[in-house]
Amino acid sequence: MVVRKNYNFRAVLGAYLAAGLVVAFLIHFIVLSSPKYNWIFPQTSTNMTAPAPAPGAK
Repeated sequence: MVVRKNYNFRAVLGAYLAAGLVVAFLIHFIVLSSPKYNWIFPQTSTNMTAPAPAPGAK
């Protein structure tokens, strides 16, 4: 017979909440670093430059 350990529910819940918060902040900072969705330092169309064409493109 295999004896299973009882898990501390509060510790497991706290670990899942901490991991979820880290992932949520990471996703939000990645989105905020993109020029399209950056609402803290918005870039207007006047200071945005067009991307350079790919090498060999006509």
